Amino acid sequence: MEGRWQKFRARPLALIALAAVAGICLTDMLPAFGAWFWLLPVAGAASAALVNRTGNLRWVLLLALVTFAAWHHTSLQATRDHPLRAILDAPGVTMDVQAEGEVQRPLRSDLPGAQPWEALFIADHITSAPLGKAFAGPTPLRLLTGSSGNTSLKPGRYRITGRMSLPSLPDNPGEFNRRAYDLRLGLTAQLRATEITLVREERFPISAQLVAAAERCRAWVTDVLAIDLQDRPKERAIILAMALGSMEPEARELQVPFRESGTLHVFAVSGLHVVIVGGILLALLRPFCRNRVVLLVLLISALFGYAFLTGLKPSAVRATVMMAVLFAGIMLNRNGDLLNILGGAAVLLLVFDTNQIFAPGFQLSFGVLASIGLFANWFSKPFRPWVEPDPFLPKPLLSGKQKLLWWARGQVAGLITVSAAAWIGSLPLIFHHFHLVTPISIAANMLLVPLSFAVLGTAILTLLAGTLHLVWLQALLSNANLAFAWCTLQSAQLFASVPGGNLYLPDASLESQPPAQMHVLRLQGGAAAQHLRTGGKDWLLDCGGEGDYAFVLRPCLQHLGLNRLDGLVLSHGDFGHVGAALHVQQDFGSPSVLLPAREPWRWDSGLTSMRQLRKAGLQGKPLTYGVTLDLGSYAGSERARALVLYPTNDIWARRADDRTLVLRIDLGPHRILWCNDAGFLAEKKILELHRPEDLCCTVIIRNQHATDFSLLPEFLDAVRPQLIITSSDTFPAEQKLSPQTLADCAARGIRILDQELTGATTLHFWPDRIDVLPFHDHPSFSIIPHQNAKP
Repeated sequence: MEGRWQKFRARPLALIALAAVAGICLTDMLPAFGAWFWLLPVAGAASAALVNRTGNLRWVLLLALVTFAAWHHTSLQATRDHPLRAILDAPGVTMDVQAEGEVQRPLRSDLPGAQPWEALFIADHITSAPLGKAFAGPTPLRLLTGSSGNTSLKPGRYRITGRMSLPSLPDNPGEFNRRAYDLRLGLTAQLRATEITLVREERFPISAQLVAAAERCRAWVTDVLAIDLQDRPKERAIILAMALGSMEPEARELQVPFRESGTLHVFAVSGLHVVIVGGILLALLRPFCRNRVVLLVLLISALFGYAFLTGLKPSAVRATVMMAVLFAGIMLNRNGDLLNILGGAAVLLLVFDTNQIFAPGFQLSFGVLASIGLFANWFSKPFRPWVEPDPFLPKPLLSGKQKLLWWARGQVAGLITVSAAAWIGSLPLIFHHFHLVTPISIAANMLLVPLSFAVLGTAILTLLAGTLHLVWLQALLSNANLAFAWCTLQSAQLFASVPGGNLYLPDASLESQPPAQMHVLRLQGGAAAQHLRTGGKDWLLDCGGEGDYAFVLRPCLQHLGLNRLDGLVLSHGDFGHVGAALHVQQDFGSPSVLLPAREPWRWDSGLTSMRQLRKAGLQGKPLTYGVTLDLGSYAGSERARALVLYPTNDIWARRADDRTLVLRIDLGPHRILWCNDAGFLAEKKILELHRPEDLCCTVIIRNQHATDFSLLPEFLDAVRPQLIITSSDTFPAEQKLSPQTLADCAARGIRILDQELTGATTLHFWPDRIDVLPFHDHPSFSIIPHQNAKP
C-alpha cells in the first residue's frame, strides 16, 4: 500500500486537483453544507498549520479540499443561494427592478434563444419598489437590451430599469437548459431592460479596448483567410471555425457530421488546435531564438494571444493554461508528466471559477487528456515490435528509406493509441451529456487530426503571406486550404454515415418498458410534434416548424435514443406542424411520409407550406378517409393501428386547420384521438360520420385551432375522454384555451394537461392502465381506460 502511495506522491498536482474537485462536489451536492460553513476556516487553518509543521501531503490534500469547498460555497451564495432566486424561483414570477452597476462584457450569442446582444452586468444595488425590497452587494446578471433598442453599451456604470426573471426551464427532454447554464456561468438572474441610463463612462476602458482590438484583428484574419473563397461558403466556414472558432450561419449544420463521427474537437477551436498552433509556432520561432527561456516566454505569449483572438473560447483558454504549465515546468528544468500538468492547470482554472468542473467542455478536456496519460502507454505496447527497429541494429546504419518507414509506422501507431485512449476517456462523458456513442471516432481521428494540422498550418502560412502582402502566394495557399477543408468535410461526412459508426442511446434503466409509449412534445407558437413507439417501430406524428428542429426536436429524439424513424405522419399544411419534415427525412433514415389526401390537391396553390416542401424534394403518400395504418406490434401478436377519421374526400375547406388529419390510434385496450388543430368544421363532420362508440377514447391530443371554436360540448359527450393534452399559448391570444372550454371539461370530469404549465408529456401504455408523466414538476398519475373503449 505504501508503495502505491509513493507512486501517487510523484504526481502531487494531480492529487491536489482531485481533492479540489472533491471539495467542490461535496459543497454542491449538500445544500445544508452552509449550516456549518463556519467550520471551514477552522479546518483550513488547522490543515495549514499541520502542513507547515509536518510537510505531509495528506494534510495538503485536506487543505485543498477545505479551501475549494469554502470557495465554491462563496460562489453559490452569490448565485444559487442568492435571496433574489428564492423570490424568482416560482413559475412565471418576474420582478420590476431598478439596478445600478457595471456593464462588463458581451456574452455568447450563439446559444438557443439568445438575443442579438447580451452582456454581463454586475449590479451592486438592486431595488424593487413594488415589493419594497432592496439588495446590496455584487450580483452578476445577464442583461438583455433588445426591448430598449440598444445593440451595444459602452463600458461604464449604468442605472437600468427593467424586469428581472429566471430563464425559462426546458419544456422537453434533451432541450438546452438555459437556467442551469446561467447558474454554472455564475449568473444570478436575467434582467430585460426597458430603460438604460449611463451614470458614468469608464475613463480608461482597457478591457474594452483590448476586445475591440481583438475584433479588428479577427476581421483582418477573416479577410485574409477567406480570399478567393467567396463562392465556397462551406469550406470557408470550416476554415474560419477551425482557425478562429467563428460560428457562421453556414457552419451550424456543418458541425453535425463532425459530432457524429466523434471529431467535433477538430471542427471547433479546442485544445487540439492550441497544441497544433503551438507546435507550428515553435517550429517557426526556433530558428530565430536559441535561448530556451526566451523562446518559451514568446510561445506562451503567442498562445495567450491566440486564445484572446478566438474570443477567449473556454476550450482555448483551458488548453493555453495547460501549455503554459508545461512550458513553465520546462523553464524550471522539471520533467513533464501529463497527469501532473493537468492537475496544475485544473487547480489554476478552478481558482478563477469553481463552476467549471460542471461544464461538459471542461470534463471532456481533462477527462480525455487524463485517459491519454493513463492508457496511451499501455495501448502502445502491442505496437512496439512493429514500430521499433531491431535493437541489435545500430540506428546510424539504417538507410533513409528505413528511417522514413519506421517514422511512418510510429506516427500511425501513435495516432491509433492516442485515439483509442481518448475515445475511452470521452465515452462515458459523451454518453452522459449527449447520449451518443461513436465507435467510428478512432478511425476518423486518424485521418481528420492530420487534416486539421494541414488546415491550421496552411492558415498560418496564409496569414504570413498576407502580412508580407504577397497576394499571389496568399491566393495560392488559400486555394490549397480549400482542398484541405473540402477533404476534412467529406471525411467527416463519410465517417458519420458509416452504419453503426455512431449511435444515440437512451438512458439506461432497469425498469420494465411498456408495450407502447408516446412523447407529446411542447412546442410554442402553435407548433406540434409527437413521438410514438410501438414494439420495435418509431413514428413521428408531425415534426414542428423548421425553427424548432435544431434546438428542440432533434435533441429530444436523440435524447430518447432514436437513430431512425419508421414513419412520419404530417397532419396538414401548417409550417408549425410540418416545417422540419425535410430535416427529419435527412437525419433519421428517410422514413416514409404520410399525409392527408386533401393536401396534394392544395399543392397546386403557391401559398401552402406543402407545396414549398414538395418543391424542396419531399414526397408523401396520401392517407385517405377510412384507411387503417399499421403502426407495429403491441404486447406480442396484437397490432397497433391508426384509423383515419378525417378529412373526407368532399372536404374543400380553405384553411389548412380545417383539413387537418384526425386519427384514432388503437393500442390494445387504449384509444387515443389525435386531433391536431381540428376545429368546428372537423368536429361536426366527425360526429356526422361516426357513431359515439367508434369515437370513445381515453386520451385526446390536440392543438388550439387558430381562429375557430373546438372541443364542442357534443364532441366531448361523444368521445368521453378522461384526459386532454393540449397546447395553450399566452401569445397570441387565439392560441389560449377559452374559459368556456375549461368549464365544459370540468363539468364532465375531464382532466386537462395544459402544456404551457406541464411541458412535454410522456404516456406509458400498459395492458391495464396509462401512466401519465408530465415533464415539469407536476405529479404523475395513472388512467384506467373505459371498458367500452376496447375496439
